[in-house]
Amino acid sequence: MNCGVVIGVTGPIASGKSLVASELAVSGAYIIDVDIIARELVEPGMPALAEIRKEFGPEYISEQGALDRGALGRLVFSNPEALSRLNRIMFPKLVDAAKERLNEVSGQYDLVVVDAAILYEAGLDKLTDKVVAVTAGKELRISRIIERNQLSYEEAKARIMGQGDLDDIAKRRADLVIDNSSTPRALRKKLVDVLYVLGIDISGQDSG
Repeated sequence: MNCGVVIGVTGPIASGKSLVASELAVSGAYIIDVDIIARELVEPGMPALAEIRKEFGPEYISEQGALDRGALGRLVFSNPEALSRLNRIMFPKLVDAAKERLNEVSGQYDLVVVDAAILYEAGLDKLTDKVVAVTAGKELRISRIIERNQLSYEEAKARIMGQGDLDDIAKRRADLVIDNSSTPRALRKKLVDVLYVLGIDISGQDSG
């Protein structure tokens, strides 16, 4: 597997990690979005969906045979034990799928990005050369979730609390940290500076 430099981008919900990944995509990086992979893994007919049905019950599967994401999300974001059970199903499959993507693009890109909130928890960091953590204040992240997902304050807060100390883990273990408490323009400048430290220059790339 030879993908040039593989960077992990991680951070808690509404921190802005996907915005960082988007900026890197504009600069020519290949993005492995673990959220997209996770959705693909629970499509009808996939083994992960059958395991979720067996573990949590048919009430989390719609009449059409698809995962009821809303119902399962409400459960796992409010119940750490349930989240752990779901992670035991999903994490190994996410790692295997990410490895497949890396092998598929081997030798084709100078920079590959693994975009995952659960980068460390799932063990995806072992597939990367360096990790950049994106962070922002809790109240700011709550406001972003409210606006983006049309949720109440309590629902948004529950999503953040459901991730536990993910933010602290990311900041403590990452090679570099970007604080995304300002504007997208400010975020890009910080990203350019951070990547320069890692020996990657995207300063000449136009983000549009």
